[in-house]
Amino acid sequence: MQNILDYIDWRGDISFEINGFNEVDNLIMSVLSYLEFDNIVPKDSEHSISLSKAAELFRKTADKNPSVDHNKFLKLVPELLEKAACSSRYSDIQLSCYEKQTDYEQSKQFSAVVFSINKNLHFISFRGTDDTIIGWQEDFQMSFMDEVQAQKQAVIYINRICLKLPGKFYFGGHSKGGNLAVYAAVHADEGIQGRIIGVFNNDGPGFLTNIIQSNGYQSIITKIITFVPKSSVIGMLLEHQEEYRVVSSNETGIMQHDAFSWEVKGTQFVYEDGLTKNSLLLNNTLRVWLSQLSIDERSQFVNAIFDIIQATGAKTFGELTKEKLNAADAMIKTYKNTDELTKLHMKKTIEMFFAEGHKTIRSTINDDFELMLEKSKMIKQSIVKKADFKKNELKRNIKDRIDRH
Repeated sequence: MQNILDYIDWRGDISFEINGFNEVDNLIMSVLSYLEFDNIVPKDSEHSISLSKAAELFRKTADKNPSVDHNKFLKLVPELLEKAACSSRYSDIQLSCYEKQTDYEQSKQFSAVVFSINKNLHFISFRGTDDTIIGWQEDFQMSFMDEVQAQKQAVIYINRICLKLPGKFYFGGHSKGGNLAVYAAVHADEGIQGRIIGVFNNDGPGFLTNIIQSNGYQSIITKIITFVPKSSVIGMLLEHQEEYRVVSSNETGIMQHDAFSWEVKGTQFVYEDGLTKNSLLLNNTLRVWLSQLSIDERSQFVNAIFDIIQATGAKTFGELTKEKLNAADAMIKTYKNTDELTKLHMKKTIEMFFAEGHKTIRSTINDDFELMLEKSKMIKQSIVKKADFKKNELKRNIKDRIDRH
């Protein structure tokens, strides 16, 4: 099946004036925000650069960008930029308001950019979790914090940027970027909320219950459009109240989080009837597991895990990959030096997760067995009914013959 790269080959010559913005355009712009646009895209709204010109400048600085050879998804993003830049549909889109903040002390990884389709229609794209370890730590913090640093920054960003741009807005992002898009819309100033057309969450995690139940969330819930692949893991984390659409992917398991694996047909994704059984099992396990942990226990567990990872001195997962042996040695030493109470808590938390997983699997097996028995019983009843019907029919035929003679 085809993906977003093929979509540009098919429809790249069709302007937005002829065929308006659609869900596939959303994913393309969401993915492009993963690119490092430092010194390429203006940081303010008074100046902008066309996507084609941005691609040209990006090409010249490609050797200065950090290597992501270990990450299949990030390796393909520059190719997406090249294709978009050579298409009539995307080449003249104006990029502006590029912002990037990475703060290791505050555990903050945030980046966003504005794609202006025309002067009165803009797509604000929030970057998802990149290759930084701090970015992944921030994702895990969402399980116990009402507001992580990137979410706070997303609200500041849109309340500042949207006041300076005329017209209407789409917000969107992939992975954590989808979460940031929704969070920003929920906490946007009232005047800005009224100018939002739609908010796209492309396999981004949900929220803690208190956010879902807030007036701000309820006020924009009808504008949230959530897409998850059929084996979604990331996108089904925490709570969602909005409906979601299940997209077909040519990958398996958690690799379906890769937006380049999502299947496209025409101006839409290819849809599935629902999530896979394995996805439902894992998500149920994660939900029940988290419900058994207090906020403090979640915090202690996440902080302990990332203290061990960061003891390697690596800033990105790419650095961990290059220095596998040294990284493993550093993590083992850090774990050994961890206080006994923290070790005990980590062990207990992990054991709870696997115990819950076993319970979920057993419960599912029992449900499947009962369903199989029920189906077997129904089949048996159907066979008996058919046999009785044929028996009665035979009796009637014999009686008719006797009566005729």
